[in-house]
Amino acid sequence: MPNRNEELIYKILSHEPVTPNEIATKLKISHKTAQRALMRLALTKKDVKYKNSGRIHLFWKASTPTRESLQK
Repeated sequence: MPNRNEELIYKILSHEPVTPNEIATKLKISHKTAQRALMRLALTKKDVKYKNSGRIHLFWKASTPTRESLQK
């Protein structure tokens, strides 16, 4: 069951990568809260993607998956 922060964060996510700090600044919440919500979205929603580049975590919305990409 998504909480209020997850719903807001999901609406804010776009196709360009964002960090938890950028989300936290926009919503005026802590970095840890934003990172937890983003990680939960990445694990529960198929269109939210995640990449860890060193200490930096990047999250973005992927385009709608095509039938060919699902078969791979």
